[in-house]
Amino acid sequence: MLPLKKHRFWVNSIGVFFIAVFIFLAIRLAGIQIIDHDKYTKLAKAQQCKKIELPARRGSILDRNGNTLAESLQVGSIYADPTEIEDIPHVAYHLSKILKLNSSKLIKLLNKDKRFVWIKRKIGDEELRAIAKLSLKGVYMSHEYHRFYPNQQLGSHVLGFTNIDEKGIEGIELSFDDMLSGKSGYKLIFRDALQRQIITPDSKVQLPRHGNTVVLTIDANIQHIVEEELGIACEKWMPSSATAIAMDPMTGEVLGMANYPTYNPNHFKKYHSNNRRNLAITDCYEPGSLMKPIVLSGLLEEGIVRPDDVLFCNNGVYEIKGRTLHDTHGGHGNLTVAEIISYSSNIGMAKLGMLMGIQKMYQYLKQFKFGEKTGIELPGEIGGIFRPAKQWSDTYSLVSISIGHEVAVTPLQFITAFCAIPNGGVLLKPSIIKSMVSDDNKIKEEFQHPQLVRRVMNVNIARNMMNPILMKVVTEGTGKSANLFEYDIAGKTGTSQKTSDEGKRYSHEKYVGSFIAYAPADQPRICVLVMINEPQNGAYYGGTVAAPAVREIIRRSLLYLGVEPLKFQMAMQ
Repeated sequence: MLPLKKHRFWVNSIGVFFIAVFIFLAIRLAGIQIIDHDKYTKLAKAQQCKKIELPARRGSILDRNGNTLAESLQVGSIYADPTEIEDIPHVAYHLSKILKLNSSKLIKLLNKDKRFVWIKRKIGDEELRAIAKLSLKGVYMSHEYHRFYPNQQLGSHVLGFTNIDEKGIEGIELSFDDMLSGKSGYKLIFRDALQRQIITPDSKVQLPRHGNTVVLTIDANIQHIVEEELGIACEKWMPSSATAIAMDPMTGEVLGMANYPTYNPNHFKKYHSNNRRNLAITDCYEPGSLMKPIVLSGLLEEGIVRPDDVLFCNNGVYEIKGRTLHDTHGGHGNLTVAEIISYSSNIGMAKLGMLMGIQKMYQYLKQFKFGEKTGIELPGEIGGIFRPAKQWSDTYSLVSISIGHEVAVTPLQFITAFCAIPNGGVLLKPSIIKSMVSDDNKIKEEFQHPQLVRRVMNVNIARNMMNPILMKVVTEGTGKSANLFEYDIAGKTGTSQKTSDEGKRYSHEKYVGSFIAYAPADQPRICVLVMINEPQNGAYYGGTVAAPAVREIIRRSLLYLGVEPLKFQMAMQ
């Protein structure tokens, strides 16, 4: 038995120890509850609380009649919380078997020191059900949206596509990405120690704000016609590329826009990037004889010539300042100004161009915005090539530009300029957007059409002089293969040589064949341009390789639009 003095010492020592421990714990507890309260609250919430994203649905893209061209559908995705997984090889084995993933890569992924990793996104219902049956701890399912293009390749170059996160990459998907995207919401869920979901007063939900719908000027039916007829032409002539555009000449609205080669935006990764180029706005070419009506309208506007004036066209061969010009559609002697366009005489057009002079020619063509972007609501547009007048050659430029060389245009740029003829002399800004509609079906913005840029020619010149001239191209001249029994068509053929040796000379093997026309000639409803780049199989003239496609696009489109054919009109008289 300890002496009383020693006993008291040990009792006091133990008492002091417990008091010290109590004081330490009290200080520590005070530190946790008061000083570090926020820190430990956050740590606790991080373990107990999970923030689940509620994705916003991307807005749809519709044609002018409300037909769906692009939409987002809800699908399932699989993710995991590696910190909750007890047997990683077991989980990796089952996931790899169902989802057809590499087991070794999955094990590496699940060994990461993270609370969230994607396993596989946007999978099928069958895979979702199979994983749900397994009830794998730490493996979860979430709902996302997947971009879907129900009409496959229809309008693909206009629509573009999105990546796996539904971020716009090309086309309308890119240029209107902010409007289409919306804003994601979230919900907070709490779990107990066994990771069971519990409901608490802190539960919070922020609903997503879904994206807006974009309504295009495109008509899905006309778009289908344009793509089908362009495809038929390409199958026959095997070009390296081709473009077709249908436009309402009275409003500047694009009704159809197609390119060859094409692609399916649902599987865009399977295609070469060249297939995805919207050649209608990203590539330019010399328009050749398509430019002749534009130049002639300037000559008529200035009063330099009249349609019935006669010029000698040198029987098809003309020496001018050391340069030899040929008429490729046969040698002609005397031709009226109107016939120069109908038979597409290079010699006659060169002589007319020289009458205009450099300054007047430059000023007149510049007002059509050659060399500038049109401003259409699509990404990737270029402005083409139209050099300042001071860079023009006194010897060659007037002759070359009069027959469509030394200037390069995009297909959209040229059809926009050409539409000034059928609409009565006004240059309009082309558009492919009709309106924006919110998720609750209210119109947010409505685009006004037509959008006037400027008047570029007199009404009398545009309709009363150019109309019969361009109709004669189709009935008697180089565009006879575009002639229709049902409707009067006015148009112009174009055939241009491509440059080779880095632009040092013109090739005798590579051509661009094109045709542009509008109808009905007296009350235009549609203007169509088809451009065939480097056609094969022994033909390259625009009247041969492009005009038939334009004819069929116009015929089928007007019938679809309910425009009465001439045969019916005459029968009613």
